[in-house]
Amino acid sequence: MQPDASFEALSARAAQRQAGFTLPELVATMVVVGILAAVAVPRFMDRTGFDVFGYSESVREALRFAQKSAIAKRRTVCVSLSGGSLSLKVSTSFGGSCTPALLDPSSGQAYTLTARSGVSVANAAFSFDALGRPSAQQSIAISGGGVSQSVVVEAETGYVH
Repeated sequence: MQPDASFEALSARAAQRQAGFTLPELVATMVVVGILAAVAVPRFMDRTGFDVFGYSESVREALRFAQKSAIAKRRTVCVSLSGGSLSLKVSTSFGGSCTPALLDPSSGQAYTLTARSGVSVANAAFSFDALGRPSAQQSIAISGGGVSQSVVVEAETGYVH
């Protein structure tokens, strides 16, 4: 009876040690990794689409800042988009022309945005008056890498979306 007891003890210990993945689990994991590699990885290789989206969000933020600055300062704030660069200027007096640059509150430097290479921006020039209204409705096209975004400034309210 002694040999049977040791055999049972060995088989019980062996059963406790057998832990791991089954072949179907490994195959399913490999299939999921393969699908991710085929679909997701190429998307991260071309950053232009992400750059277009990021720059369009930055333009929206800058236009909202320009509108709020015009209201807070009770001055005209001019927006200029040309050559992939956005700049903001403010008038020195009520109803005056825009000459000095509007300062970025975080850096204290002139507020400018420059698009990354591969991102193209339609040229535009307009202003926000002291009530935050734009001089004209604007639709600014930002594109690159087969992706395009549009930034719209509504005519009467100045709402940027």
